[in-house]
Formats: sequence, structure tokens, C-alpha cells
Amino acid sequence: MIEKIVKKRSLLYRGTLFVSLLLSFILNYQKVSFGSEDKSTMQIPSPISPENTIEITSNMEFLSLGVRESILFALRNNLDIEISRLNLIASDYDITVEKAIYDPILLLTGSIQNSEVPINSELVGGFVGGIVFDPFIERGRTADAVIQSLIPTGATIALEYNIFRDFVDPNRFRFLNPSFTNFIEARITQPLLRGAGLFYNRSLIFIAQNNKKISLAQFKTTVMDVSNFVQEAYWNFIGALEDLKVAKKSLERAEDLLRKNKIQVEAGTLAPIEIIDAEAGVASRVEAVISAKNFIKDSEDELKRIMNLENNEIISDATIIPVDAPVFEPKAVEMKDAIKTAMRRRSELEEFQLRVENAGIQTRRRRNELYPQLDFTGGIRYTGLGGTASEANDSTFSEDFQGEFFELTLSFPLGNRSARALYKRSKLERRQAQMDVQRQELDIVVEVRNSVRAVMTNIERVRATRKARELAEERLAAEEKKFEVGRTTSLEVLRAQEDLATAEGNEIRAIVDYKISVGNLERAKGTILDAYDIKIDAESA
Repeated sequence: MIEKIVKKRSLLYRGTLFVSLLLSFILNYQKVSFGSEDKSTMQIPSPISPENTIEITSNMEFLSLGVRESILFALRNNLDIEISRLNLIASDYDITVEKAIYDPILLLTGSIQNSEVPINSELVGGFVGGIVFDPFIERGRTADAVIQSLIPTGATIALEYNIFRDFVDPNRFRFLNPSFTNFIEARITQPLLRGAGLFYNRSLIFIAQNNKKISLAQFKTTVMDVSNFVQEAYWNFIGALEDLKVAKKSLERAEDLLRKNKIQVEAGTLAPIEIIDAEAGVASRVEAVISAKNFIKDSEDELKRIMNLENNEIISDATIIPVDAPVFEPKAVEMKDAIKTAMRRRSELEEFQLRVENAGIQTRRRRNELYPQLDFTGGIRYTGLGGTASEANDSTFSEDFQGEFFELTLSFPLGNRSARALYKRSKLERRQAQMDVQRQELDIVVEVRNSVRAVMTNIERVRATRKARELAEERLAAEEKKFEVGRTTSLEVLRAQEDLATAEGNEIRAIVDYKISVGNLERAKGTILDAYDIKIDAESA
């Protein structure tokens, strides 16, 4: 007798311990598996690191900016940057959505059943001597509570508590009326083939995490693109300002020639026709100055648009004063080194490689879905009975009524065409993703090669246009000396002045193009932010 009691108590202890551990596991699994839960408010830092400071001089009418300051200002205000940052935030929520499938679920059910039926049995009711007894009445009340959760192995674990109150009339063979029947049950259903395993059940989380990395790579790409757009717009604005200087200088030469011609005509040493030629030259230079001023405004508006200054009422009308000069400082560029750097630093390539990884994850997931469904279910149940709810609960947790159950279920679709088609499609998509990487690598190589050649070409252009400008200066000086001694005409001097202005403009444009091509090369290598000593905090998002 003592051994029997000890055995029952041991079973009760093991069963109760199992139920407690199961409940604790369900409620706390998230913290064990995935760390602390995501905050309700996701925060993505500004793309500009705190150490990046912007020193901008502005008196409301003029805004002094260098290339680096212009880029920093754009990164803080550009709409494309903000849109990319919002996509990055959204990817965080996608990860939370995929992790949420492991959140516990609480199911509460209550039901009432009332039944009045005639019973054709003398043991219960029925007919006696042709007289119909009162109907057989049964009233049931059920309350059920289940807490369950999915775990990364694919198993569903659950803890259920059920209480059932039953009343019958007439009641000839029942000991208790009404009676309360309770049970508490812990169970687990584990897939063994389809849907089984850590990888399959966490694969969507892996894909969501990679999608966040893809969004981060796209964010970096947008930052570098905006930076490159800013440096191009900045140097084009510089070029427009330099073109105006050239136009004004050419106008000054023409006006100086007109002034000298008027003096000589009044002195009778020069024909009046020379004044007309000089005036025509001045008029054409004035038109060039007007066009140069208009081009400056267009270039300035483009720079403001990229920096998003137009929406800033305080400084949208301010005149930008560039502080960086177009200094020509040629540097050697190694093609092979540039290509290697690009392959290592280009965020677009990282994005496509992550897409390949996602396609591989999806292929492995689809392969698992080719398997038949084989599920194992097992659990433990404690049952109790009593005339009151309290007595039923006491009986449930007594030493007497414990049961275990185990079950295997096998199912598979005949043909399984859908799963096989999805698997084959996922393999094709993975191959396409791999080809996209190869194509992107080729595009990067071509872009870097073109950028390197553009830099080298512009170096030669600067040197050639500088030589042409020096020769044009010498020719103008010669023509002016000849004009002073009457060996040439004003028209030839004006042509020499025009040639010099063209040569000066060509030199400035070559230097500006060189500056832009250097920035384009840094963008092609993925190092444009390093070139301007700009750091972003996107990695910590």
C-alpha cells in the first residue's frame, strides 16, 4: 500500500513539474531565443554621425558653402535620403512581424448546452403504462482556457485547462448531480518531416533580416548617389561662376579697345569704322555676360534643389557663395586597384549578394515542403471529478487520475504538383539572382574603367587647354602690339580677344570636368564618403 502511494505521488510530481516547465517555457521562450523584444518605437539615427559638423556662414542673404558642407547639408535635408531612411525603419518592423509567429496565444472558450429530449428507456425515463414521463433534460456548462505557442523546431506546445458542469434530470444512475469534470493537459505536436527543423521555421526571419541589410545597402547607395549629385552640382555651379568671370574679363577687354579706338579716332589716327567694330564686339560680350548670369542662377537652383533648400523659407533665396576653388591637382589612378576597391566597397553589389542568399534560403525552404506531413503528438493529462468546482479541482490535482497519450499522423498530397512547381521556381529565381550579381559586377567594372579613363582624359584636357590659353594670350598680346603700330585692325584684335575668352572658358571647363570626374570615380569605387571625410550611422540602425 505504501509503495502504491509513493508511486502515485511520484507520477503526480513528474506530471505537475512537466506542466509547470511547459508553461514557463511558453511564456519565456521569446526572451531565450530572440533576446529582448523590439521596442514599440523604432529609431533610425540621422545618416550623419555626430562627429560630422557643418560650419556654414550665412547672413540670410549669402550662404558660404564648400563641397563637404554642401554634401552634409544635403544628407540632412534631401528627400531621397529621408525616403530611404523610412524604408530602413519599415524593414525593422518586418523582422518583428516574422518573429511574432512565436508569440504565445491565449484561447478562452465558454459554452452552454441545454437539451430536452424524449428517451425511449424505462431505465432513464420513457413510457410506463402509456403515460409519458417528463422529458430527459441535460444542461452543460463548459469553460476552457488554452495557452499555446509555436517554437522554432516547428512544434506547437500547449497547456489547456477545462471545466465542465453537467446536470441531468431524471438522474437514476449518477452519484453526483450536478457534477463537475475538470482536466488540465499539456501537449506537444512536433512535425517530423515537412515543417520540421530550426532552419525551416526561422527561414522567414533570416530573409527579413537580410531584407533589412538590403535596405541598409540601398540606404548607403542613396547616400553616395546624393553625395555625388551634390559634388557635380557644386562644381557645375563653380564652372558657371568662372564662365561669368571669363565673360566679364572679355567684356572689359572689348570696352578697353573701344575706349582706345575712340581716342585715336578723335585724334585722327584711326578710321571711324574701327569704332563700329569695337562697339559690335562690346555688344556681343554683353550678351555673353547676360547668358552667363542666367546660367549661374540655373546652376544655383539645381544645387539648392539637391540640398532641399527651396523648402527652407529662411535661406531658399540666399545666394550661395562657394568657398572651394577649382584647383587642378592631378593624381595618378591605378585601374586594377580601383576595380578591387569597388568590388569590396560598392553597396549595390552587397545588395545583390544578399538577394542570392535570400533566394538560397527560399530554395531550401521549398525543398522541405516537398516532404509528406508526419506529425508526432504527445502529452499528459490530469482529470478530476466532483460535486462542486472546488472538489473537481482537488480531484484533478490528486494522486489518482493521470493519463498519457501519443499519436503519429501521416498525410501527403497525391502528385504534390504545387510544392514541386514552387521548388523548381525557387531554383530558377536563385539562378537569376546569381546572374544579377555577375551582371552587377560587370557593370561596376565598366563604370570604374570609364571613370578612370575620364579622370586621365580630363588631366590631359586641362594641360592641353592650359597650353591653348597661354598661346591665345600671346597671340592677343601680339595683335595688340600690331594694332598700336597700325599693322592690323580692331576686328583682328576682337577675334584674338574672343579666342582667348574661348580658351579661358575651355580651361575652366576642363578643370571643372576633372573635379567632377574625380568625384565620379570615388562614387564608382564606393569611397566617395571617405573622400570627403563623411561618416554615416546607418550601420548602427
